Formats: sequence, C-alpha cells, structure tokens
Amino acid sequence: MVLLPILNAATYAGLAVVLGAAAVRYLVLPRSGLAQAERVPPLRAAATTAAFAAVVVLVAAPARLLLQVSQLADPGEPWRPLLQTILVETSLGRALQLQAIWAAAALMAFTVARAGRERGWSAATISALVLSATPALAGHAAASESPLLAQAATTVHVLAAGIWLGTLFHLWRALRWVSASTVLAMVRSFHPLAVGAVGALVVSGAYQAWSVLGAPGDLVGSPWGRWLLAKVALVAVVVLLGQRNWKSAEARLTAGESGALRASFGRELVFAALVIALTGILASTATPG
Repeated sequence: MVLLPILNAATYAGLAVVLGAAAVRYLVLPRSGLAQAERVPPLRAAATTAAFAAVVVLVAAPARLLLQVSQLADPGEPWRPLLQTILVETSLGRALQLQAIWAAAALMAFTVARAGRERGWSAATISALVLSATPALAGHAAASESPLLAQAATTVHVLAAGIWLGTLFHLWRALRWVSASTVLAMVRSFHPLAVGAVGALVVSGAYQAWSVLGAPGDLVGSPWGRWLLAKVALVAVVVLLGQRNWKSAEARLTAGESGALRASFGRELVFAALVIALTGILASTATPG
C-alpha cells in the first residue's frame, strides 16, 4: 500500500526537522561564536519550522493507526473494538500513542520557544528526544531477535539523521532570513557535528542491516535489501554534496553568493528527502526470511 510508506516518510521527515531545531539551539549556535542577539533570528526561524514539523508528526500518528485498522478490519466490521485492541494491546498502538502525545508537547514547546523563552527550548528538546525513540518501539526493531539492541540502534539512527539532515534543513532556511556572516558561523559549527552524525548513522545502519539480513545474498535477493542498497547510494550522494558545499561555503558567502549556496543546499536536501522516502519504504517492507 502506497499510503503506509508516505506516512512513515512524513513521520521521519518531521522528526528530523524537530531534532534539527534542538541541534541548532544546543549544538550549533553555542559553538558558533555568535553574540546572543545574532542567535535570535535563526532560533526563531528554527522554532517556527519545528512547530510545523511537530504538527506533521502529530497528524501522522492517528493516520497510521486508522490505516492499520482499515487493513485488519473485515468488510462491515465496526472499527472501534479493533481500534481499542490495537491501542492497548500492540506495540504499534502504544508507540503511536507516545508519538501523538509527545508531538503535541513538542508543538506547544516550540511555540513557547519561538517567543524566545528558554523553558520552551528545554521542553522542546526533551520532547524531541522522546520522539526519536518512538520508531524503535514498533516495526522491525521491536520484532528483532535482540530487540533492545535493535531499538537502541534505531533510536541512534533517528537521532543522527535528525542532527545531520534536520540541521541542514534549518541552515538552508536560515540562508533566506539571516546575514551571511551568521550563516557562515553556523556552517563552520555544523560541519564537525555533521561528520559525527554521519558516522553514527553509518554504524547504527550497519547494525540494523546485519540484524535484519539473514545472508549477504539478501541484499540483492530481497526487496528490503534492494531498497537498502538504494538508500545507501543516496546517502553517499548527500555526503559528497555536503562535503562540496562545506568547502565552497566560505568563498560563496564572502563573495555575496548566498543565493547560490542556498541553491546548493537545496539540491542536497532533495537527495536527503529521497533518503527519507526510502527509509519510509524500508520501514513498510517485510524483512528477508
């Protein structure tokens, strides 16, 4: 069914933007050397965008639940009893409840953070961290032979993707609203963070693949394995584009070519969006064996 990968991808994209906003506040800007006044515009923009992303995650949770009910219900069968059963008795139902609750909390917290209140950022970051664990509570990780390790790896994977791709999205947005000097300071601070996030993404992804694939041949002999290879190829493209953008960022911003840099970031984000789309497909595809 096409709708399930779309809902999964929307959830992952929303989580990335929410986590990226928290990373901008606590990992990028404190290391940027920017004055407090210079941090206000990118923080306000990040909080505003993350609030919309929280809405996406909030809407995706009940939509995912209703989709599950529609797939399981027999024609003419009332949905309410089945809905209650899924919510109370399944790992998916409990995960979606947590997702909806903490997405609502993130929405409220980012709304407060947008007004410049520090307690809003603290609450938003806590909400984002809890949300990062919800994909691991159901699906392939929960069904693994070693669920705790698989769930930990999945959570690290979501966190790393959010810190890398989510923060990149906020940098792309910042290029429209803040000065070139502010963006340059943020890019310099972001680069080592991105390198670490990519490393965590690769390690956690490798463990996930190892725990799912029964044999090396499953990489090409199963739909899940082939989608994984496609995702790995796209991740490599994003890494290469990111490295090129980092090397050219200072020269472009110094030359007043912020529009060209924003376009380059945009191309990088297009491939990042494809990575997230493939992640949604992988989460919706049966594993080998």
